[in-house]
Amino acid sequence: MAQRRKGRLLLIGGGERRDGEYRVLQHFVKEAGGKKARVLVCGAALDDSEGSVKEYEGIFQDLGVGEVWGAPITDRSEADGDEVVGRLMDSTAMFLTGGDQLRITSLMAGTRLGDRLKHRNDEGGYLIAGTSAGAAAMGSVMLLGGAEHGTVRRADVKIGPGLGYLRDSVVDTHFNERGRVSRLLTIFAQNSQVLGIGIDADTALDVHVGSHYQVIGSGTVTVFNGRVSFSNAARVQEDEPMAVSGVQLHVLVAGYGFDPQKMEVHTPYDDFGMESRTPKKKGPAKKASSQNSGAQKSGGAQKKSGGTEQKRAPNKEGANQR
Repeated sequence: MAQRRKGRLLLIGGGERRDGEYRVLQHFVKEAGGKKARVLVCGAALDDSEGSVKEYEGIFQDLGVGEVWGAPITDRSEADGDEVVGRLMDSTAMFLTGGDQLRITSLMAGTRLGDRLKHRNDEGGYLIAGTSAGAAAMGSVMLLGGAEHGTVRRADVKIGPGLGYLRDSVVDTHFNERGRVSRLLTIFAQNSQVLGIGIDADTALDVHVGSHYQVIGSGTVTVFNGRVSFSNAARVQEDEPMAVSGVQLHVLVAGYGFDPQKMEVHTPYDDFGMESRTPKKKGPAKKASSQNSGAQKSGGAQKKSGGTEQKRAPNKEGANQR
């Protein structure tokens, strides 16, 4: 059986609110350790990231983070340096700013910082958050660009390898605001094993790698099962539209979750330990005793203490944990 991965990711669709209602960022701070949190803000996605890094440093300090450090990362030599690697090892969470996801992978992947970050993610107990490009870089497949409100054709979408923190997955951000459904459909037509995640602005997906996902924020997260039943991708030219069929999608709002192993949605009333809870069917009412027969007549059939009994489905781990 494959070893269970323990990583924790917070994928943010960009545009998180900063007008006093920091719902998404407050969640990040809480999960990073609150007052005991030590956050490393990484600006590798931006060519000139000093302003953005300083802004997030200030926000996290205002939200009560114990310590905040900035890491602009403008070239690979910085990502190999002792200082930034030391900060990473001292931190409880990393926050990747928005910008260009290709800068993140080209500056961090394969460096000491990138390797240590992946190791900390795999061993568990460490939170990696990313907003916009920072979130888009975390899948195994990464969108490099593509037409918005476009059609389903290969010429409209550019893809490359991501950091791979989320296996067999692709993440797109600013999703419904910018009409990006066709970008993911284009990927599914070419690679049907990929799970697609489209995240709106001011919205986040809290990912417990190998277990479950949960939605935070004001918008929606659209989860696509990209295992299509038909695609003609191999029969058409790059600039021709493609046919694709069988894609399943789930639109989730705050409080809803998703189990990527079972491909099941979980409502706010479910157990987010990912054991599905199904109410038992009610049987005939039990015969009332002489002592409580009056109460039975006036109040209806007697219920068991604690409400309706519920049965739990077994929790089976998938071989490939997303």
